[in-house]
Amino acid sequence: MWKWIVGGLIVIWAGFAVYDYYRAGLHTRPEMPDGAFSISYKNGLRAILVDVPNDRETRRYFGYPTDVPFYLEDAWSICKPPTDDELQEFKEVKNDNPGERFEGICRIQVDEDVVIRGIVTSVPKL
Repeated sequence: MWKWIVGGLIVIWAGFAVYDYYRAGLHTRPEMPDGAFSISYKNGLRAILVDVPNDRETRRYFGYPTDVPFYLEDAWSICKPPTDDELQEFKEVKNDNPGERFEGICRIQVDEDVVIRGIVTSVPKL
């Protein structure tokens, strides 16, 4: 009897793991550069952070997507730290929240064009 219950729980757990893997888009994630890490958000933003420190143990990362054409909604974007001009523009638009850092601006290369997919910020875990 216990064998069937434990077996059923394992099958259910495996089913949820596969569901989460596909929902996060990990099956379509491209090769990642050395030192990069990825985050997939429920809001649709799929980010590969390059040249950004991986502080997930001490910080929470938030993704803010922008409106993009429907065919780019599930695409992985490359996020790199903002330039000084982008950082200044971000500070003018967004309120200064204590401890919040602008980690990266996410872009998707589409043929000759570059589409801004969103931004990633982080705050300390408390």
